[in-house]
Amino acid sequence: MASNWALQDAFRPGILALRRFYRVFLFFQAIAIALYAAYYHIPTVQSSCDSFARWRKSGGIPLSAFLTAIAGTILPELVRTVVGPDRTWDAGRLRRLGWNFIFFAFNGLLVDLFYLLQAKLFGIGPSWKVVLPKMALDFFGFIPWVALPMSVSYFLWLELDWTPRRILRAWSWNLYRDRVLPLIIPDLVYWGPILVFLYGLPLALQVPFFLLAFSGWSLAFVFIGSQGLKKKD
Repeated sequence: MASNWALQDAFRPGILALRRFYRVFLFFQAIAIALYAAYYHIPTVQSSCDSFARWRKSGGIPLSAFLTAIAGTILPELVRTVVGPDRTWDAGRLRRLGWNFIFFAFNGLLVDLFYLLQAKLFGIGPSWKVVLPKMALDFFGFIPWVALPMSVSYFLWLELDWTPRRILRAWSWNLYRDRVLPLIIPDLVYWGPILVFLYGLPLALQVPFFLLAFSGWSLAFVFIGSQGLKKKD
């Protein structure tokens, strides 16, 4: 870990990810915004979203995990191939995609359970009495102390040759500072505005909106979280 740490070290990976994948971000954000507008103005779009939500609900948590894995791996990799910056495929990219698919499936399961818990605790709807507590629990509880440490543990698992004992020994405040903080900052910047809309949307629209936003975020997430892999090489 870095010995002479400065706050700019926490910002640098996010800035590099933005420069690398900004076209992918814009692509998925544009579709999400268009979907949001179309849902309230085009009956067929609203009907399709409602049908999709019912189908997703009928599949339960396993289907939710599968859809999150698709959104976190297949969709962004396809868009990344079309709009750049990486248009070549090789065995290494396919191997990373496979591991990330499994990870994002588990992540989707965890997020789905968290959203269900929030709905029970705070209710559903666009009221600030509902949205603000959800965002507070998300940003100050779930993200920094559950989701991102779990994610960094996944990257450590890849870096440390799949050895749980080495992963546990690696965890310290320095590791949190060097690996989790660089994920927290862009996470808050990216998801903050999105969650203001997401938590106030009808449940039928929340699912596709989240999946599109997640597709845009996942490339930056993997890029930042994998910085240790690059150092290892």
